[in-house]
Amino acid sequence: MPLWLRTAAFRELSHQWFWDGQEHVDPAKEANAQATRLGNHTTTLAYEYARQGRDWENALRQRAKELELMRELGLSQAEPDASDDSNTEPEEEETDDAPSKTEE
Repeated sequence: MPLWLRTAAFRELSHQWFWDGQEHVDPAKEANAQATRLGNHTTTLAYEYARQGRDWENALRQRAKELELMRELGLSQAEPDASDDSNTEPEEEETDDAPSKTEE
């Protein structure tokens, strides 16, 4: 065993393993559940990112870079409209073979 390894401080040797995450069957439902857990402090960013196989510190640093660049370029962030979640079903489109409302 090399001398540096035998004399190194434990904190210098610490590491983390990030295993591949698995996608949830319903990503929208999982995202809502994750937001709830984060909101009521029953989970942490570190845990939620680790479930996806990602390092939360690296992800947050990357997101900060993206937001800074968006500000520099004058781009706005697209945020979901939380106030209009009453109509979650897509509207039906009229097809050519369906009778129009004016033909009645």
